[in-house]
Amino acid sequence: QWLNPHDFGIFLNTQRALRDQRYKVIHYSKDELSIQLSNVTVHDEGVYKCFYYGIPFKSKNKTVEILAAPSNPVLEVSRDAERSITLSCYTHGCKPQPQITWLLDNGIELPGDTKHKLEADGKKWTTTSTLTVLAYGPSSTASCIVRHQALREEKLMASFRFEDIPRTDPAPAALEVNTHVTENEQSPDLNSSTASAPSYPQHAAPHQHQPSKTSNPMSHLFVKQNEQPEGIEKKENNLLLPILVAALIFVLLVIVLLFMRKLKKAHAVWKRENEVSDQTVESYKSKSNEDSPGNEKNG
Repeated sequence: QWLNPHDFGIFLNTQRALRDQRYKVIHYSKDELSIQLSNVTVHDEGVYKCFYYGIPFKSKNKTVEILAAPSNPVLEVSRDAERSITLSCYTHGCKPQPQITWLLDNGIELPGDTKHKLEADGKKWTTTSTLTVLAYGPSSTASCIVRHQALREEKLMASFRFEDIPRTDPAPAALEVNTHVTENEQSPDLNSSTASAPSYPQHAAPHQHQPSKTSNPMSHLFVKQNEQPEGIEKKENNLLLPILVAALIFVLLVIVLLFMRKLKKAHAVWKRENEVSDQTVESYKSKSNEDSPGNEKNG
C-alpha cells in the first residue's frame, strides 16, 4: 500500500484508494508495487509511505522534493528626477529562490539589489532584482540573467538597450552604475517598456528548457562602481563606537556620583547618631558624679 504526504491511501495492491487520476500503477507483483505520478506540482512534495502487510510487516518512507522553474524574466525601466535609470528584473513561480544577476555589455556581471517574496501558496517565490544606472552610452545594454536548480546549466535572460530611451543630455563615454545594495530598501514602482526571454515551462523538468544566449560584449564600455554610500556607512560605523563608549562612561559616572552622594548622606546620619549618643553618655556620667557626694554624706 502507498500513502501520499497527507497520509491518504493511493493504492492498496491494484485497488485505487484515491480519486486523483494522476497516479497509476506501473508494476505490481507479490513483492513490489510501483506507482507513477504525472503533472507534478510543488504541492505533491513530501514523504510518501509504502506498507508491506506480510510476515514480518515492513514499511519504507520516500521523501520527494519538487523544483519549480522560474517564469520568463521581465525587464521594467524607470527614470527618476535625477535622470538616473532604474532597471527592474522580475520573475515568479519558482522553488526554491532563484539567483538573479546583471550582465553589462563590457562583460562585468553584478548582483544588483535582490528581494524575495513568498507567494500565496506558501511554496513558490517571486523575486525582483533592481539595478540603478547613473550614466550610459548610446549603444549600452544591460541583461538580466536568472539561474535556478531546475534549469541546471541553462539560464533565462532578458536584455535592454539604452538607445531606446530618449536623451536630453550629452552621452557619456561609459556605462556607469550604482552597485550599492541596501537590504531594507523597497523595490520601486516601475512603469515602462518590457522585454522577456524565451518561454519556459513552470514545472521542474530540466530537459524541456532551451538554452539562451547570455552575453553581448562591447569592450569600449566599463563599469564605475559607486562606493560613496559604502564609505559613508563605514564612517558612520567608525563614529558609532566612540559614541557608545562615551555614553557608557557617562552612565558609569552618574552611578558613581549617586553612590557617593548616598554614602555621604549615610555618613552624616551616622555621625549625628554618634554625637547624640556621646552627649547622652556625658550627661549620664555628669549626673552620676553629682549624685555620688550626697550618697557618701548619708553614709
